[in-house]
Amino acid sequence: MKKFALPVVFAALLGLALLAPVGGEAAGVLDKDVILVGTEATYPPFEYRNEKNQVVGYDIDVVEAIAKHLGKKVEIVDMSFDGLIPALMTGKVDLVAAGMTNTEERRKKVNFSSVYYDIENAFVVRADDSSITKLDDLKGKIATVQIGTAQDTFITNTGLPAEIKRFQKNDDALMEIKVGRGDFCVVNLTVANAFLRNNKTFEEDLKIGFRNKIHREGEGIALGLPKGDEALLNAVNGAIETMKNNGEFDSIKKKYQMD
Repeated sequence: MKKFALPVVFAALLGLALLAPVGGEAAGVLDKDVILVGTEATYPPFEYRNEKNQVVGYDIDVVEAIAKHLGKKVEIVDMSFDGLIPALMTGKVDLVAAGMTNTEERRKKVNFSSVYYDIENAFVVRADDSSITKLDDLKGKIATVQIGTAQDTFITNTGLPAEIKRFQKNDDALMEIKVGRGDFCVVNLTVANAFLRNNKTFEEDLKIGFRNKIHREGEGIALGLPKGDEALLNAVNGAIETMKNNGEFDSIKKKYQMD
């Protein structure tokens, strides 16, 4: 038995070595031909479903343009917003493009690309409500918000509302205001404008009570990327810089009437 021990051990180690990536480095997203992009398609104009049930929008055009610069194809994975970062952390998606703000808390869990869209937020109220025009007016009110968003974090940290109702989708949060079961909804300004201008369900019944920048310096909308994949981060940021300089971003903003 003893004379076979060393060969058996050697064979086992050789097998492991053959299975290991060349150079001892784990494969990264750039080694793939198709990048899985997580999103939540109820956030117009950033991402939404068109009349053909296709996922489209500003973020989708941006990420497809970036993928083209990288020589990759994109596959969109539509899921709940609060499931996006867990999916990225566990490798179920390779990248997140979902109108997501690069908050400090999120940066502890995942990497983010350079900011490619600066944000401002809207506090949406019923059309006949003139009682909410500034932050102090939120005290004691009932707020609605999409769960897990930067707006959720912000309104929770103010301690102003008497109650916060959280929803998986912004249109459900807005509907709660329309039917009188909430006083205001805090949402990205561009998204609010998209709902109020182009959605007959809301355009006559809701308005923007006021708008406010609620994020810290350097925060804005960015792509979520896996921790540790510096090659992907550098490649994506390079593509973003190119698109800022060659007018691609301006073209996509114009297409989606981004404010």
